[in-house]
Amino acid sequence: MIYKKLLVHIIIRIIGIVLLSFLFGWLLWESNYSNLSFVVFILICWQAVKLIYFLNSTNRLLSQFFLSVKNEDSTLKIPKIFEGKSFCELRVSMQNVNQIIKDLRLKYQQQEIVSNAIIENAAVGILTLTSSGIVECINRKGRDLLGVHHLVTSKALLKSDPKLVFLFQQIKSGESRIIEMEINHAKMHLLVNCSALLLGEDRYKLLSFADIKNQLDAKELESWQSLINVLTHEIMNSVSPLTSLSESLEKSYKEMDSGTLISEKLLTKTQTGLRVIREQGEGLMHFVEAYRELSRIPKPQIKEVAVKHLFEHVKALLSSDEDTNIAYQFTILDEDLLIAMDEKLIVQVIVNLLKNAQFAIFERGFVNIEAKYDDEEFVQISIADNGSGVKSEDMDNIFIPFFTTKENGSGIGLSIARSIMRLHDGKISLESVYGEGTKVTISFRNIQ
Repeated sequence: MIYKKLLVHIIIRIIGIVLLSFLFGWLLWESNYSNLSFVVFILICWQAVKLIYFLNSTNRLLSQFFLSVKNEDSTLKIPKIFEGKSFCELRVSMQNVNQIIKDLRLKYQQQEIVSNAIIENAAVGILTLTSSGIVECINRKGRDLLGVHHLVTSKALLKSDPKLVFLFQQIKSGESRIIEMEINHAKMHLLVNCSALLLGEDRYKLLSFADIKNQLDAKELESWQSLINVLTHEIMNSVSPLTSLSESLEKSYKEMDSGTLISEKLLTKTQTGLRVIREQGEGLMHFVEAYRELSRIPKPQIKEVAVKHLFEHVKALLSSDEDTNIAYQFTILDEDLLIAMDEKLIVQVIVNLLKNAQFAIFERGFVNIEAKYDDEEFVQISIADNGSGVKSEDMDNIFIPFFTTKENGSGIGLSIARSIMRLHDGKISLESVYGEGTKVTISFRNIQ
């Protein structure tokens, strides 16, 4: 509607100029109207000037409107030429658009205030870092945790701890790390999470961090209590029969009169008792050896290993397995898959997981071993079987040292596997449905 009114206005002026031009030409042809032709010429010039002024005014109005929007100026002044009824609709539409922009800007400002308040009062530290190392934003909790109050570049973080500079520069998007540091003579364990932001052409790191020392201390205490309970249970189970048996033998010999020959019955009892003592002692020594094995995992010698070569190593070890009741299937979704690992330790982990799968399979079964990219950050090796699975009540204890569901199990296999994966900056997870099967996944950082 606005466009039609403007077009009609322009067409009328152009038609007027054309008609006056024809009239001016006719008057010049008729020489008797020289004075009138001069008047018509003045009218033509006046109409042309009015048309040019009208078009320029329209352009100026639109230019002024867009300039106001660009400069975030909510006031809009309409020139007098557009105050007439013919441009009422244009004027109202521009004012409506201006009001919408003003409302959106106010809403954005309100949202920004709320967001800033949430960030500033968050229970974790939040910090944004540009690609050049400039700290764009840090909230109050972050300033308190890092012991700084006026950050300009990451170099200022040296005042709190030199490790932070290296950490903030090296940590990748989606990565989490725990860093130990000391600020104002207080030790802290910061859990740092990193996310990447792309605003236009600028790249940012969004770092969130929190002191989890108290949680770690509580978890460590809980782990020690669980371990002590297991150790106490195992040691008491081994020592109690020894004590009881020793007391029984001692009592039997005390009841004998001096100079009396040892009866065959007592001799047999003594031999049986000594055998039991030896067996219990061997069991206790085996338990201590298992504990030593758990606490003496060597430092990994990391190097790039092709998963294809790793699987061939595992297959060679399985070839000596006499159990033909199980079908093994190895799958590599990317033949060129590489993992940074200590091959010897990871083979130990995989073989131990395969032994667990063998134990869980009673009849003909299968074990699928698959390697693939989980995402851009991790490479996964999963071992899935169709065995008996793990009971839901045992899932929380499955990685606790010396916890086992096997009759003669040591209970350290999965604990060692988890420790080895932690030394590789990786992780291990277990999914199981009792009666259907189990899937164990070990994840490594992607090096490609």
